[in-house]
Amino acid sequence: MSVIKEKAYAKVNLYLDVLGKLDNGYHNLEMVMAPLNLHDTLTFKKRKDGVIELITSDGITDDIEDNLVYQVADFLQEQYHIKNGVTITLEKNIPIGAGLGGGSADAAATLRALNKLWKLKLTQEELAQIGKRFGADIPYCIYNKICIARGVGDELVFLDNKLNFHVLLVYPNIHMSTKEVYENVTIDTLPSKKITRMTEAVYNRNFALLTQELYNALEMSAFDISPKLKEIKTQIEQWGVEGVLMSGSGSTIFVLTEDTQKLADIEKVFADKYQTFMTKIK
Repeated sequence: MSVIKEKAYAKVNLYLDVLGKLDNGYHNLEMVMAPLNLHDTLTFKKRKDGVIELITSDGITDDIEDNLVYQVADFLQEQYHIKNGVTITLEKNIPIGAGLGGGSADAAATLRALNKLWKLKLTQEELAQIGKRFGADIPYCIYNKICIARGVGDELVFLDNKLNFHVLLVYPNIHMSTKEVYENVTIDTLPSKKITRMTEAVYNRNFALLTQELYNALEMSAFDISPKLKEIKTQIEQWGVEGVLMSGSGSTIFVLTEDTQKLADIEKVFADKYQTFMTKIK
């Protein structure tokens, strides 16, 4: 097979707690992450000349070598002495810097696809270990399953369930710096939370409990940096929906309600000013 297509799925954090800071400067996290139907599409075409070519939408990257897709392809080619090159076409749907894991998902999709294209015969576990070199969320994105993630986000326990809940994403065209959001967190002022009720909600597909237990310890930090995010969340809450939360380090606000008409009405309000996506939690 000389051409492979691979989907790179976005994610939301249903639960994100910051437990402390690790010696290496990263934060010790406890999260529940869930994949969405929203995805980028990557096409991989084998080349005979050894060149890695990346074709992307305008504005994704100024320098190809800064792109995670290029970096993981270059690593695999060098590590496994691959003589073939590849032309990678990236169709971007997941907004950048949105807390939806788009860059990590693209990198994971590249690992999965090149494993097939170049016949490397690596297991998912081996691909996840390679991905970990390039980003803490990439191991999770290799699997695309609801999971508990701990440590820097790379210690995964899968919950083996599908939620299939409707969700609206509102991306206010604000590119948040993950580093800045984490640096702005005051850990000792965070509430004491337990992840067990959220995991129970996922196991039992209990929508009421899940929306009640939505939590993101990074929200206050992100709202402090960009007050517009808090304003958007407050506006959405006034609709009386069951759940509203910022995903990851921002800036996407996601909305959960069993009333799909209400979701559509909220989307109409925000679609003129921001990017909105009606999708499902898988």
